[in-house]
Amino acid sequence: MTMKKTFLILTVTTLTAAFGATAFYLGTKNTKHLQNDSAEHILTASLQTVSKEQPTTSPPADTNKFVKSSNLADCITYECAYQQYLEMLEGKKPLDFKRAVFIYENTYLKGTLNYSEFSNHFTTVAQKLNDYINKKGIASYKTAAQYAIFSYMYEPSYLNGNQVFKYDFNDFLGDKDWTSMFVTKVMKTKTGNCHGLPYYYKLLSNELKAESFLAIAPNHMYIKHIDEKGKWVNVELTNGHLSSDAWMISSMGISAEAIKKGIYMDGLSEKESVALCLWDLAMGYQMDNGYDDFVLKCCNAVIKYYPTSITAIMTKQNCLQFIGKKQQADAKKKGLKKDTPEMIATHKQFKALDKQIKDLGYREMPQDLYEQWIKSVESEKQNTTTNNKN
Repeated sequence: MTMKKTFLILTVTTLTAAFGATAFYLGTKNTKHLQNDSAEHILTASLQTVSKEQPTTSPPADTNKFVKSSNLADCITYECAYQQYLEMLEGKKPLDFKRAVFIYENTYLKGTLNYSEFSNHFTTVAQKLNDYINKKGIASYKTAAQYAIFSYMYEPSYLNGNQVFKYDFNDFLGDKDWTSMFVTKVMKTKTGNCHGLPYYYKLLSNELKAESFLAIAPNHMYIKHIDEKGKWVNVELTNGHLSSDAWMISSMGISAEAIKKGIYMDGLSEKESVALCLWDLAMGYQMDNGYDDFVLKCCNAVIKYYPTSITAIMTKQNCLQFIGKKQQADAKKKGLKKDTPEMIATHKQFKALDKQIKDLGYREMPQDLYEQWIKSVESEKQNTTTNNKN
């Protein structure tokens, strides 16, 4: 059966009268009101982008240390990759976000990547940033690592060869090349999207033994960390700005229910971040093979260890929708006029997920609004460049 490929935007049309439509988008949104802060502001105690709405909280308990992987065989099959994620999530092996990112990229690329080369990139950059921190005399600051990473990515200097990291406007959905979503793409080109860039930032932060957390907003992923006053800071990686919770809530139309239920704006724990990489594996598999039981299995594992993952929940619903369509087609071929027990069970699961998604406060964003956001980011980028020159 031919399946429609889905590139981070999972858009599913109505398949039958029995199975309705659902959609999930992972992208970004309007940056019109983002503050144009330099890296210096990350170290200041008077940072204005700290949200007044979000109270100071302790970081997730399982993110206190980063454990490097060693002597792990590279996977070249999706099932092997799935098992490696399970071993980390089940506590049989240490959580390792760097290894987790490498696994799904290497699996999609049929084992053509080299883990030592991948790992050494972040070790080398981290050494450079540690030297920079010491030369600047800021090692005593809690946010020294955040300052260094932000400088490295967004302020032209000898650190980055005067080449800052940029948002990929040419293939921001990965519809030309799925590897546009990858961290290895960011490593090679210093360009990426709201998937590869936050992952890259977090990998550097982990290497520096600092605490940065992935965070999800509608259609978007960004970085959260705690500033010198113990307040949360949101780092927007589409154009190297900082944003407040208040702006994100209002401009992205985030419901109070969604925040309360934890599907948006919480810093993800290390286990949740690794689980999110398992979702990436499922999406790579879906690109190659379409929706089937393997995607469903991955989603179930993600949801077990990251229960509020709206990405996994909605992907699971999309998968059940395709499975339901196939069950109906098979029943029709067999001349069955009534719903089979399998069809009834699949539809029941689908409807239960539909209710769960609504109860979590999810609100869908149409693709045209996402495309408008992309254009607004480009305009904001050009305006910022012009103002800096003046």
